[in-house]
Amino acid sequence: MNEVKWNTLAYIRMGWSDLNRWVMRGAVKATRPGIASTNRRRSGSFASLLDQVLRDESALDGLAFAYAELPEPERPALAHAVVQDAGDPTTALVAFLAVEESPRLRRRLAALISRHGRIDRSAFLEGTDARGEARLVQSLPGLAPEALRVAWKGSKIRLIEIESQRDLSFETSASTVTVADAIQRLAPLVWQHIRSGGRLPNGAERFAGFFSAR
Repeated sequence: MNEVKWNTLAYIRMGWSDLNRWVMRGAVKATRPGIASTNRRRSGSFASLLDQVLRDESALDGLAFAYAELPEPERPALAHAVVQDAGDPTTALVAFLAVEESPRLRRRLAALISRHGRIDRSAFLEGTDARGEARLVQSLPGLAPEALRVAWKGSKIRLIEIESQRDLSFETSASTVTVADAIQRLAPLVWQHIRSGGRLPNGAERFAGFFSAR
């Protein structure tokens, strides 16, 4: 196994040894706060590691490996520590999302990325209120662009899917619109779709930031 991975894992485990009580009971020992303590200043080797992640793929690989090796209940604490200590937590959180298999934790990571990450977003819209189609496109650092494609007829969604970069294609009639304009059209349709028992595609949580944007 890559030495960077093991060194990173050893550091994370060392810093996490005192966090079990915080994870299980919601408190950190006052005499020795762990790296996820909410009232400490951004400093030390963990912050330095996060700075290194932005310029060193091996460090990022090691951090993702360390995250995946943690017991599931302890992973959210590491994610929140990254949010607290990283100047830009996007890259690290996306790496965690790539290795996380738990649907519940994937949703939590997606929410953190939406709130704290740096994401390029755009929207395309065509058609009318009676029949149309929209794409919400986002690009995360280090990942190819992807889109949530939604097509409707009347007041019902007839298609909702996630398109990868390979699948992305835009008709000449599709117009670039503001994200706010696209969401004004889509939000009632998606809400009605969910309320009526309609399913969302796997990974739809990654697009939650569109609907919470102001």
